[in-house]
Amino acid sequence: MMTNNLLKSTLVLTFLCFSFLLSAQYSNLNYQAYLSKSVPENVLIFLNDNVRYAKAVSSKYNIPEDFLLCVAGLETGWGSSELSVQANNFFGIKNLLNEGPSYCVWHSDYVEGKGMVEAFDCFKRYSSPLMSFLDYMEHVYSKACYANMMEMTNPSFDDWIRIVEDCGYATDPEYGAKLKQIKQKYYFSILIP
Repeated sequence: MMTNNLLKSTLVLTFLCFSFLLSAQYSNLNYQAYLSKSVPENVLIFLNDNVRYAKAVSSKYNIPEDFLLCVAGLETGWGSSELSVQANNFFGIKNLLNEGPSYCVWHSDYVEGKGMVEAFDCFKRYSSPLMSFLDYMEHVYSKACYANMMEMTNPSFDDWIRIVEDCGYATDPEYGAKLKQIKQKYYFSILIP
């Protein structure tokens, strides 16, 4: 009997320690251990590493953090793309006007009537992820069709999807649906503080 209780106590203590270590690993998120079965580790690491940049940009530009993180996650393959690793470019911003350093790479792009095609383009290279997040918003707000977003009080995730689709930020016609799916599939409403 004593051994059985000791075993139970040891198992509970081990579980609590493991849960604490996991939650400490993702200290920038509202991480719950049960999410590890549903949210891949690379997504959790990406979110944990970048939520602080999304928060900083969100407060300055009136954009939901979860929207920024969905876009950055989709654009970078959760931080695994060559462009994000080599150039800190989290939003696929091209360097069409040669504004600062570039990183040139082959990539897939959607072309109406042709589908996905391979293209060689030069993209902006950033000194840090934060600079990429900030430049994304500068890029967005430099376009006339985004002007209404500056006027809105607390535009929602869905407001941003609508405007991004209407303004043609992404070439993929399924872009908005993909962002909504990411937010739901990876429990952003729970994870993002």
